Amino acid sequence: MVDAVTAQVVRVDSRARVVRLSAPFADLLSRRRSRRRVVLVTSDRSRLTVGVRAALVDAGGTWAVHDDAGALRDGLTGLPYADVDAAGRPQEDPLAPVVPVDVPAAVGTAAQLSVDLTVLHRASHDTSLGGALEALGAAVSGSGPASWGSSEPLLHDWDRWVLTQHARHAAPETVRVVVEGPRLSGTVTARVTEHGIEETTAVTIDVPVSDPADGSAGPEEDARRALDAAISRLTEALSVIAGSSLPTFALVVAREGDVDRCVRAKTYPPPNPVALLIGAPSVKRLGLELSALPSTRPVVVVGRPRLPAYVVPLGDASTSGWDALHDTLDAVGPERLATMVATPLLQAWEEDLAEADLLHESAVDGAVGVAGAGRPREGEADDDDDQNDDEEAPPGAP
Repeated sequence: MVDAVTAQVVRVDSRARVVRLSAPFADLLSRRRSRRRVVLVTSDRSRLTVGVRAALVDAGGTWAVHDDAGALRDGLTGLPYADVDAAGRPQEDPLAPVVPVDVPAAVGTAAQLSVDLTVLHRASHDTSLGGALEALGAAVSGSGPASWGSSEPLLHDWDRWVLTQHARHAAPETVRVVVEGPRLSGTVTARVTEHGIEETTAVTIDVPVSDPADGSAGPEEDARRALDAAISRLTEALSVIAGSSLPTFALVVAREGDVDRCVRAKTYPPPNPVALLIGAPSVKRLGLELSALPSTRPVVVVGRPRLPAYVVPLGDASTSGWDALHDTLDAVGPERLATMVATPLLQAWEEDLAEADLLHESAVDGAVGVAGAGRPREGEADDDDDQNDDEEAPPGAP
């Protein structure tokens, strides 16, 4: 895999049109003993899979792209590099303005929704990973993951139980796997400790656009309607997830991306944040009141009565959500927020989780998933019954 080693970088060259996370490349990126930065060097005609991008960014690596004129730039940011060694050095002055080179715009893009979601699970034998991913995929595109693996090509059919056992056997090491489906690409990261399991899902899902029955609207209007409908369905899915599990944060971003969900060294339209989930642990630890959120749209209170979470609408197909996101984060407190999302979450939040027994009280039915969450079982009282809330829920109860 290694084409050169200098004092600054470990250089990996690729001529592939699609650079995949091969087993040797995944192994190289997982080795963090060296002070040298891994730099992947390709032409500007190459594209990276979601798995490669996630592993490269997590390893602190860089994607350096040569154009036809021989100039070198960062494949993700467009910032110019003098040479490959320069790609391995941090910018001397992070605040100094750096003008990206003129990068061609991507063409033939499609509407997508990207979701970053972290969920905490009990360290229970019936806890199963992947339920949130299935719910998100079904909400946006009507389909879910089909395969997964630690490297590409993905060799395992989608099976939540097998994925969960893989994460348990790797403990205490953090596990990241790549997932693919007909309309989604992403990663699932799991860290198993004695306190529980942290599951982080980062997924990009295609937004399907169907032909209108009357044919009255134009293509652009059809795309906007489809995106708004997908945002609405995804927001509802987040509400269901918050009612059946213990998410901490989730951010939903609308974007334009390539139809194969790979990333190219091109310029894409700016992404647009459309929804933010502030989970029950975050609400509790921040002491966050609903009235403190400066949203111009109604904030939805979700989750269990004693474990409220907030879904904050930010933007839509016609409205930018950046101002709403900044205002919400300012209200929460950027410094406090930074400490809360620092890894590992379960260790950082150990006292809070133990004090309220949040992991147990959330009553995650990990083996079943999030479908049907928030509804009482036949013959049981609804969660609005305070007496029922004070009783200890049996393992696996919704």
